Amino acid sequence: MGSEIHLLMVKIFNRRIKKETIKHFCFQSMLAGIVFYLGLNLLPFLADEFILVAATGSTAFIVFAMPSDKTADPRRVIGSHAVCGIIGFAFYATYPAIFSFEIAISLALTVSILAMVSLWLEHPPAAGTVLFFVIDAEPAAFVSLLLLITIMALLSHVFHPYLYDLV
Repeated sequence: MGSEIHLLMVKIFNRRIKKETIKHFCFQSMLAGIVFYLGLNLLPFLADEFILVAATGSTAFIVFAMPSDKTADPRRVIGSHAVCGIIGFAFYATYPAIFSFEIAISLALTVSILAMVSLWLEHPPAAGTVLFFVIDAEPAAFVSLLLLITIMALLSHVFHPYLYDLV
């Protein structure tokens, strides 16, 4: 019975969670939450934009839970969101004059993926950024997004010696 419970616990919980690593799991999760909370409260244009909140939340996960992953590199994090925001703005201007909404948003996603992989800026959450700006090109939200993303990337870089890959 005891070994069955132990096997079930191993299948449910990450095997890397041990007495000596639990501090990393807690610290990094709390750091992500605190930075995200402060960003949403200090950057009011971001908090009302649900797609951007989702994109930045996904970025927070990558940056703080997978700090050694190539997609957590500050250049990729900041660069991908910036490039995808600009692409989103460009496609926002194309519909309904040139394209239907469905074509504009699909092409914007296509172009953003091509741009990210071509420029070595791979960061998957930025795909949410491009979708948001095709839907609603809000310059203040773009500035707020870039500020929050930059803060996350810089904190992750500064704390990198103390961060542990949780995944």
